[in-house]
Amino acid sequence: MTGERRKEEERHITTTSVINIATLLLVTFILLVPASNALDNDKDEKEKTKLVVVTNNHTNYLSIRCFSFDKDFNVVHLKPWAQFKFKVHIRKIYPSATMFNCSTNMGTFVAFKYNYHCSQDLYDSCDWRFDEENVYRWNPKLKTWISYYYDPNYESLNRGGVIKGYFAN
Repeated sequence: MTGERRKEEERHITTTSVINIATLLLVTFILLVPASNALDNDKDEKEKTKLVVVTNNHTNYLSIRCFSFDKDFNVVHLKPWAQFKFKVHIRKIYPSATMFNCSTNMGTFVAFKYNYHCSQDLYDSCDWRFDEENVYRWNPKLKTWISYYYDPNYESLNRGGVIKGYFAN
């Protein structure tokens, strides 16, 4: 009986070792595939960045500050029809996590998201336009400005998300 029990224990140890090694190899593979993609520097700059253009269609100044997890810009005060442009660097590992938010004196909005039509490689930029009532994002597929309800986010005011505007009449 002891001989059979010993063989059974050896088989159990062998099976456990094989499972542990297979698990280790699988985890290593899962970790190395995204890392190897991050090292791929053969793609041109257009694929790595996207231009975001914000145009002030107000009759007054538009104060704006844009930020992401990786980058933070200072507040910019745009005169009527002035533009604020910045480049979004799209993450190589998990590009869907690439997002840019902007706060204005009127509210907050998401200026860049991976699933916007303008984020595709076919298009050069993501364009936004603001007036006193709404914010508009250019939809390159439909070739028209899409209106978004744009109202101050008072929860963001309490957290400092909406910035104090600069007005000069």
